[in-house]
Amino acid sequence: MKDLYYILMYNRLGNAKQCKTFIRHGIVKVNDQTVTDPCYQVDDHDRILFDGKKVNSQPFIYIMMNKPKDYICANHDKKEKCVTDLISQKECFCLGRLDKDTTGLLILTNDKSLKKLLLPENHIHKQYYVETRKTLNQENIRQFQEGIIIDKNIRCLPAKMDICDDHHCFVTIEEGKYHQIKKMFLSVGNQVVSLKRITFAAVCLDNTLKEGESRNLTELEKNSLRALCR
Repeated sequence: MKDLYYILMYNRLGNAKQCKTFIRHGIVKVNDQTVTDPCYQVDDHDRILFDGKKVNSQPFIYIMMNKPKDYICANHDKKEKCVTDLISQKECFCLGRLDKDTTGLLILTNDKSLKKLLLPENHIHKQYYVETRKTLNQENIRQFQEGIIIDKNIRCLPAKMDICDDHHCFVTIEEGKYHQIKKMFLSVGNQVVSLKRITFAAVCLDNTLKEGESRNLTELEKNSLRALCR
């Protein structure tokens, strides 16, 4: 569900103030009913008319990508390859960036309302599959749970580590500091060899996607993200 004025904005009918004014003046209909509340909730299947002309009720793009190495999370760069080079929808932004050498789940969208999910106070969980240079141990689990100190004096929120074998584990964090996981392992005397994001909130990486491939989010996946922004 989206605010009606927000849909008009993404159809390039004006800025927020202008679109709210249009609606209050009664020139917008939803399912043949005049609506004067700019925050009226509409969904993808509603029929919207602006001054008698049909408006796209689904102007938003939601893409899941299995990000490959050597691509940066940007829309354009003079030197580096960008993740948007791999899709046709160039107006998207990355919902939570990944390092150039990190792979895995990346969500790209043009829905700016989802930027709320990036605010630190929302504590959105992200899970990563990590390969380390040195052997993992039970003490690492305790250290991560207590909150690792990085950059000399910054204590991370408690993180969950699940060890798979001597050099592989899953790590779940609920923040996104710069190079956080790599720095966390350095703080306990280890080093990350490879890093792959598996989940973002309730969205899980589609295992059928090869690196560099993408697909649209399902309705269930989209709704799970939207629900966190309410």
